[in-house]
Amino acid sequence: MSRAVLGAKTVPVPTSPVVWAGYVVKTWRACALVVFLWALAVSMLGFFSPVKMSRVFEDVSHFLPALLFVIGVVGAVRIGHEIGKDVMHVLGYGDIKVVSAHAGRAVVPERGRRIAQASVLVGLFLGTVAAAIIRAVSGDWLEMLLLIGLSLPLLVWSVKVLRLARIMWLKAREEHRIHWDIIASGQHTVGTVVAVTNEKFLLDNRAMFHVDVEYLIQGRMETSRIRFFDYTVWAPAIGNEFDVWVDPERPFVQERILLERRYVGQKFAHFTDLPVPGVHASEEDLVARPGTEPDGTVAGARAGIAQAGAAVNLATVSGVAESGSSAPALKRLPQWMVDETAASGAATPRAARRTRILIGIPPNLIAVLALIGTLLVPPMVQDVPWWTLAALWLYTVLTIINAAIYWQFMLRSRWFIRSGVSFGATEAAVFAGFFAAGFAMLSTHSMVMAPLNREIPWTAAHVLTWAAVIGALLVFEWAFTSNAWALRHLNAEFPAPPEVIQEALTGHNPNGVDTLEADYGYRAGVFLCT
Repeated sequence: MSRAVLGAKTVPVPTSPVVWAGYVVKTWRACALVVFLWALAVSMLGFFSPVKMSRVFEDVSHFLPALLFVIGVVGAVRIGHEIGKDVMHVLGYGDIKVVSAHAGRAVVPERGRRIAQASVLVGLFLGTVAAAIIRAVSGDWLEMLLLIGLSLPLLVWSVKVLRLARIMWLKAREEHRIHWDIIASGQHTVGTVVAVTNEKFLLDNRAMFHVDVEYLIQGRMETSRIRFFDYTVWAPAIGNEFDVWVDPERPFVQERILLERRYVGQKFAHFTDLPVPGVHASEEDLVARPGTEPDGTVAGARAGIAQAGAAVNLATVSGVAESGSSAPALKRLPQWMVDETAASGAATPRAARRTRILIGIPPNLIAVLALIGTLLVPPMVQDVPWWTLAALWLYTVLTIINAAIYWQFMLRSRWFIRSGVSFGATEAAVFAGFFAAGFAMLSTHSMVMAPLNREIPWTAAHVLTWAAVIGALLVFEWAFTSNAWALRHLNAEFPAPPEVIQEALTGHNPNGVDTLEADYGYRAGVFLCT
């Protein structure tokens, strides 16, 4: 409760045990990739020098390391940004960063950034050591000494930040364990919402509400006013219920009180206009719209969606626009719900499987072309240098990994849905490999100019490798649509009530996600939260 009281600078980020475990795995995976990419990028300094850039464009053996350096840096920075969001879910809370009078966003707390910083520093240190070894082997003693001199302060800094990151991680795990101990053995009661105010403020597209929750604890009725964020399709109403757990030994200590909102079986408020902040809304303030209950609520999110209508694209609340307020329109739905709502009802199992296969065909086709073409290059094309073959194999491996992720999606793999793997990362890697393979092939006479000038005949190796490399452009374009399509068709043939899905994603029940699948066939996990 201490992170949700009025005036707190933090905001709770609730996740179910399955989703939390997925974010833990995703965080470690992202950290490992950041370490690898920084190490790869910096180790390339063993092959080329940034102060001698003219040589980079004259010699392919210098250009390819320079290209890998750029790819490594860009990839590490891109993935590094995702670590903050993942760590925030592991911690269970974020800091509020206000960006305007009516909007803000949750960011990872300062101590949560240490794990990303540690990953960067370890990657830089390992890359510097590798570059120094490469320079020593090639006999460039001056560059080797400079790199060793750089690695020493990096080592000291890395050890310091790693120690702080480890302390942060252990503390986060301990807090998580304490919370589960309170849920498992603490006192449980059900709280009731007795007052609610919409504060006309957005945090990551969720509206901020001030809610008074009344609950009985050790024979004493308590009322707590908390700051609560949720999508307005689930705007809290009078009479909504919260699960409340307290530590029997310290029942009135805010850090030992846990609150969790119930979604299933609740009615949700509809505001014709946003109440003025600071004044709590009672039942009389919740004016009923056509189709609502007499108390101004709607029984479930599907009813709220139906009332929203096409005029607001299923994603905004018209009350803001009607009132002439300068507050931004409030999004009503989480992204997974927007994508599923856009579909025209439940699909048949056959149609849903066919659609998932169609989504996965382009990446898998490109992987097959790349693999066959690369295998055919050595026996069919003469005078191909090692770096061209290396670039082709790098590109082939990346396309195969990307295709494997799509296979996991087509099969609706629980690992894929729960581990937080996304198409964006693998497709970006394929596009990065496109530059390495493309330049290597263009710089190899027998791969381009010789067949163009009819010095040698075109072979299947030429056709397949170029088709696969050019296909990277299709994969890059696919990245802009595949995630949305995947969310829309992942569970297309398994409709489930939105409140049940939301409760499974954010509730305390460790079997919530499995129960959701057993009851409806719907598979949920971190993939829905990205």
